[in-house]
Amino acid sequence: MTNRKPKTWIELQDMVAHYFNYSGYQAISPYKIETVRGEVEVDVFVKADNELGNRVICECKFWNTPIPQEKIHAFRTVVADSGASLGIIISKLGFQEGAILAADKSNIKLFTWEQFLEYLFEKWFAYRKKRLKNISKPLSVYTDPYDIPAELLSKTQLEEYKKTVVKNASLHIMISNVDENFLSNYKETFDDSVTTIEDFFNNAEQRVEDAIIYYKDLFKGIEIPEWKFEW
Repeated sequence: MTNRKPKTWIELQDMVAHYFNYSGYQAISPYKIETVRGEVEVDVFVKADNELGNRVICECKFWNTPIPQEKIHAFRTVVADSGASLGIIISKLGFQEGAILAADKSNIKLFTWEQFLEYLFEKWFAYRKKRLKNISKPLSVYTDPYDIPAELLSKTQLEEYKKTVVKNASLHIMISNVDENFLSNYKETFDDSVTTIEDFFNNAEQRVEDAIIYYKDLFKGIEIPEWKFEW
């Protein structure tokens, strides 16, 4: 999924919020919540629209030792007092056996960083795939000679268009066929900096955005019906 790893506590909570947001949820870090005992600031607060529960609270522990049992008990109290349906603790170095037992059969999940990414992967992948396809929609128009008024281009513009259309049409086709094996299937189309699925999505989004900017400039002043982009 990614080779990014947090290097500080602040990075840990920021990255937890980031990956929740890029999985289709609404995450805020940090966030103050009301509990029956008063206001409490939590590391990450997630609105999940009934998929993980309506309200999820995350605590991020960038400790150099495994998390002990008493921290689980304290966190369970915050989760219960806030009315959250799920609590997640993400720990740099895992959990002591007592902590694992304390969270067992409760609404508390315990994850290392890698386990957290694995937990979110399916939702994250679906969100990034949908986002990329939405961003790339204009390419299906710009790279189809039947959709654009090629006859209104100058000879020079038409030659420029021909130089790019095959490459960008191939990019759009590749995006339309993305699945979990795409990185190995299309590795030859990317440079050595693309080593993870996240790299692929970031790289593909940038290539799409660059191509769309290019075509908008190329067709500047030439009207293309808005409905062509709505599919």
